[in-house]
Amino acid sequence: MIALSSLLLLGGLSLSHALALPKYASRVNARAVNTTSYDFIIAGGGGAGLSIADRLTEDPNINVLVIEAGPFDKGDDSVEIPGAWNPLPYAWPNLTTEPLTALNNREEIVVCAKVVGGGSVINAMNLLRATVADYDAWATLTDDDSYSWDAVQPYFIKSENFTEPEAEYAAENNITWVDNLRGYEGPVRYTYANFGYPGQGNWYSAATSVGIKPVEDPATGKNAGIFWVPVALDPDDLTRCSARCNHYDRVSDSRPNYHVIDSTRVSKILFNGTQAVGVEYLVSADGEVSQAFASKEVLVSAGATHTPQLLQLSGIGPKALLDQFGIPVVVDLPGVGQNFQDHSSVNILYNFTDVVTPNSGSLITNETFNAEQLAAYQNLESSAYTIIRGLGSVFTTVSYRDVFGDDNTVLDEAKARDPAASLPEGTDPTVIAGYEAQRNILLEQMDNRDMAVAVMAFDTFAGVMVSQVKPFSRGSINIKSTNTFDEPAMDFRTATDPIDIPTYVAIIKKLRQIMAAPDMAAMGPIEAFPLLGVQSDEEIAAALRASLAPSSAHQCCSAAMLPLEHGGVVDSNRKVYGTTNLRVIDISAFPMALSGGPMDNIYGISEKVADDIKKDYYSY
Repeated sequence: MIALSSLLLLGGLSLSHALALPKYASRVNARAVNTTSYDFIIAGGGGAGLSIADRLTEDPNINVLVIEAGPFDKGDDSVEIPGAWNPLPYAWPNLTTEPLTALNNREEIVVCAKVVGGGSVINAMNLLRATVADYDAWATLTDDDSYSWDAVQPYFIKSENFTEPEAEYAAENNITWVDNLRGYEGPVRYTYANFGYPGQGNWYSAATSVGIKPVEDPATGKNAGIFWVPVALDPDDLTRCSARCNHYDRVSDSRPNYHVIDSTRVSKILFNGTQAVGVEYLVSADGEVSQAFASKEVLVSAGATHTPQLLQLSGIGPKALLDQFGIPVVVDLPGVGQNFQDHSSVNILYNFTDVVTPNSGSLITNETFNAEQLAAYQNLESSAYTIIRGLGSVFTTVSYRDVFGDDNTVLDEAKARDPAASLPEGTDPTVIAGYEAQRNILLEQMDNRDMAVAVMAFDTFAGVMVSQVKPFSRGSINIKSTNTFDEPAMDFRTATDPIDIPTYVAIIKKLRQIMAAPDMAAMGPIEAFPLLGVQSDEEIAAALRASLAPSSAHQCCSAAMLPLEHGGVVDSNRKVYGTTNLRVIDISAFPMALSGGPMDNIYGISEKVADDIKKDYYSY
């Protein structure tokens, strides 16, 4: 807790240090922070943190500090050039799961961004809104219609700055979109890769031949089908447009009220009673602890892994857990760290007897092709270097009905299951109630033919990435010590709910239909890892348990926006229950996983959250 005398100093700093603010948005150090008064402190500088900092500092009278655990990227080719992609230099080191009990007790390394701009700096650049059913479900779960599909779409449009591809190129590659659903004046620049591998045409034709329909535009809120994926590519210089680019660099010359301190970890939220007043932070485990104060609010945006850790270390979380580590309880919130979700995935590898070239492997296997494509990229021409290395540009997404047809066996078994049986023994009743509410919605979504439950992406060279985007399983994030530098226990509990593996099996069987269709069969695909010699449903399930990755780096939902009686951590304005001046603004507050990648949804929803914050303080 902070003494009242310390709080009284906050008001006196504002005027005396206003003149000390630099001319531009600044990377600052602890000394500068200690001599500046801030209205808002944001713990975490990922996509949500920077988006909201940008919008708040549009008011020149509002000072905002963002504290990010990772560094500013150095403009590396591996970040900026899609064809040179390598996410690992800016990922958290040593993030490892707890034993995955439904996946042969394996432990797996997890990728999670640690850099100013967060996942938008190291991800595959895909921009995909979720569906009508996703957001209408949020409105139901939160009892707040402002999260319905119709209500949030203006925020997506506000966030976007779309550049259309050339008409002839779009027609040749089956690229379609709906003009009035795209934004053209926002900060997030995006378009489509300007190159397509020829093997994508084989995949497209094969998928449509087995009943998968083209999607005019996934931004319509209907995403089951096949479509080219829009990407966060700056159309002027063909480099990645990350949150750092679009929500920091874009305004840095005109925002003296926007400060970022990087490579620094927030270790604790400071309270006066239950009112958040600031944060403690430090650079290293043995470094000096510093403090910064916020006259209005502390906004937590540390990601789905580290947001619950920070809340727990600060005394907000399940009382039994906090008591175990001697942490004084500020608010007993059983839901903190529960409801943890991700999109698991598996890469199905093939040997092709007659693969179409060039393909995504040609940048590695063909020096001449690589040199030609790099030169074309540098000249801002059509180039394979506008595609993330090792990937294609087409997504095939399937609904539950696409893979199961009219067979209700798995769905009926899921409906009959007690929701509590899918969660660990001893789970708080409110968390069970929240899961039951989500589960009822998931069961309804399984009958929605416009709702994707899985994504398949052919890399045109050696494999198909398959990801389940509507998991029934739920995990948890819990601290293992009182040291902020000790990573929390990440228990994904992947595939612990009985519906998830049978759904994967059905998806694999649909994939086999695509590969057997004439346009793909012409390449002579031979299944390799993990399906070599695998035929029966039981064998497919065993292969999946041995090979599924628990994470697509889409971690979410561990500080959920749900009613308190449903295990919620924040209300629909993102305010942490039982506190004042404290919100969670990032993906950890999502109530349930969406059937799309995180980035576009973070950008759109962050516009809404920024407006909600402004409405609390200003006539807006």
